[in-house]
Amino acid sequence: MRQLLLIPDPRPLDERLGRDFFRHVPEEPGVYLMRDGADKVVYVGKARNLRQRLRSYRVANPDRMPRRHLRMLREVVRIEFEVCGCEKAALER
Repeated sequence: MRQLLLIPDPRPLDERLGRDFFRHVPEEPGVYLMRDGADKVVYVGKARNLRQRLRSYRVANPDRMPRRHLRMLREVVRIEFEVCGCEKAALER
């Protein structure tokens, strides 16, 4: 049985990008860039599965996420991603 929260965890990326954004991210290896309002890159990452990785940022739970990640998520207004053939290619990119 799942316990309901009185106050749900914040979801800043859902609010800014929309829940639909995460449904359209491919389940393939790749790299992603998170950008702020000034179009400055605030984070670059690689993933074996882009959808799974980016979805891990959706819920900004202060009990489970480092403060630096929470601050970063407050700044992000756009996420770009590039699919790569394999994880090694994503790392090289």
